[in-house]
Amino acid sequence: MGLHEFVKQILTVFPESAMYHDMEGKDVLQVAIQHGHEKIVKIIESMACGSNPVLPSWLLSSIEKETKNTILHFAAEQTVKENFFALQMQTELQWFERVKRLVPKDLKYSRNEEEKTALELFTEKHKDMVQNGKQQLMEMGKTCSGLVAAVVFASSFSIPGDKDENNNPIFRHRTAFKVFSHAYVIGLSCAATALVLFLSLLTSSYRVEDFRRSLPTKYFFANASFFLSLVALLVAFTCNIYLNIYGGRRTETKDLVPFVCELTIFPAVCIVVLLYRGSNFGFGSFLRHVWR
Repeated sequence: MGLHEFVKQILTVFPESAMYHDMEGKDVLQVAIQHGHEKIVKIIESMACGSNPVLPSWLLSSIEKETKNTILHFAAEQTVKENFFALQMQTELQWFERVKRLVPKDLKYSRNEEEKTALELFTEKHKDMVQNGKQQLMEMGKTCSGLVAAVVFASSFSIPGDKDENNNPIFRHRTAFKVFSHAYVIGLSCAATALVLFLSLLTSSYRVEDFRRSLPTKYFFANASFFLSLVALLVAFTCNIYLNIYGGRRTETKDLVPFVCELTIFPAVCIVVLLYRGSNFGFGSFLRHVWR
């Protein structure tokens, strides 16, 4: 039984326990919000709202006596610890907005004992995280911009094969040539898009609200465009080599086996290692944050 299921059982059998306070004067909802336990918050919300509530609705508008903090003030605390501060900041903002929907309108801008609103407290608590996220994204933008520029420069392929008497490529009717032409254009387009997006990370304002959608979106699409450009340009390069080697004669399967193996074996090994559960180099955590 998980922690949230245990809490649900207690609240179902003994609803009055939701009003009990710990040594610091906080009830179960305030503690759950402060530590980012979304499942527990959902359970309390479902039991306090609806047509047949079990818990009193005033739990959502409760104010701590000593600090005068609302539940939205508790949501201003840092709830997750990740190495990539930009995605961590996005998670923090999403949690803050999630709790904000629970708070009555008249308490959303309520001030605590220190005369701070929940948003002001959130900005203060996450000031270092914003600076670290800004530094990480700007460093990544500088590094990846140079990589993309190098990829674009190195991808200046010559058109495979000679030209006929009408100055047209002799391989223009071959399937490999058509794949080459489309992949080359797509690769350059994606590389240019990635370059613009990485440069935009360097010129962003890096306000707190930018970490909710704007900056993570730029970061995701910049990486996706860069990856697609590498794949497309690899396909174009492969077609180019294929046409230069096998373009003038009929090929058999046995001729293509070494060519395909040389092309795919190293990327395949890298992908298997990265996706292996026991690997220390996995990127599952990154994907979970992106698609959250």
